[in-house]
Amino acid sequence: MNQFTLDNQKLLSIDEERIVARTFMGRIEWEMIVIGLGQFLVWLGIWAMVLMGSLSLWAGFVLSTLSTAFSYLPSHAGQHGHLSGKNKKLKWLNAFIGQISLIPLAQSHHVLKAIHMKHHAYTNNPERDPDFFHTHVDHWWQAAINVHGQTNGGDSRLQKMMEMYTQEDENFKSDIEKGTSFSLMFFFGQMIAAFYFPLETLFLWWLPRKIVTSYLGIIFSHEPHKVLPQGRYKDTRFWVNGVPRFFNHSMQIHVMHHMYPNICHFDEPKAIEALKPFMVARGIPGAEDLPDKISYKLLTYK
Repeated sequence: MNQFTLDNQKLLSIDEERIVARTFMGRIEWEMIVIGLGQFLVWLGIWAMVLMGSLSLWAGFVLSTLSTAFSYLPSHAGQHGHLSGKNKKLKWLNAFIGQISLIPLAQSHHVLKAIHMKHHAYTNNPERDPDFFHTHVDHWWQAAINVHGQTNGGDSRLQKMMEMYTQEDENFKSDIEKGTSFSLMFFFGQMIAAFYFPLETLFLWWLPRKIVTSYLGIIFSHEPHKVLPQGRYKDTRFWVNGVPRFFNHSMQIHVMHHMYPNICHFDEPKAIEALKPFMVARGIPGAEDLPDKISYKLLTYK
């Protein structure tokens, strides 16, 4: 082995990779705070305009679906502590903004956090990854259907996994207990809303959250992880679908998040540009074909 090879290995070592990655960590992701509060206020505004008659129910349905599509990302950022960054005094923002943002999806931030942390710990493990049941399927439409079993408790396989984690992990158990009250609140809240405003609840809340949940199951889980094995540099892939990544919540570059979850969502493009040599050296699926600059345009390969 010559000196050039030794120097090259040192430059692309795990330690060097971590040094580069740390330069993108720790800030408060204010963009997600704005999106979390903004999309919720838009959602409330749509309800108000439809009820006052200044916006048709059909237009409200379309706008509510688009708005709801942005409701999970801020909670996801909060689950990883991005909304407070390194500021320990602002840690409350993670759950506060995360839960407000999830109201259109009628989901509990704490429950989703508990499940998502296990997904990161055991990505693509059929016995321990809660997302496995809608990730490793043959077609995208199966992911769109199966993901509802995770969000409404209808998948018996997931329930068994939840029971296992509740018994062995106190933090998981605590988050589930905290989130149960919000889940019940949303259940009864939707029933009350449906009693007084049946059509509005159907088209402004129930249908949009069902559509968006399917959408998230496809682009957040299925596309980045399908047919991939376990392993830090093997379990997530770069992918393209001919749509600007903004409309897919940048899930085409979801690899970066699984490599270093502490890097904020909006910092991932620059982090990928800096870490591309390491990604190629690690053999990450799709890394060799990445463009040198990541933009909001189509994530096309060279």
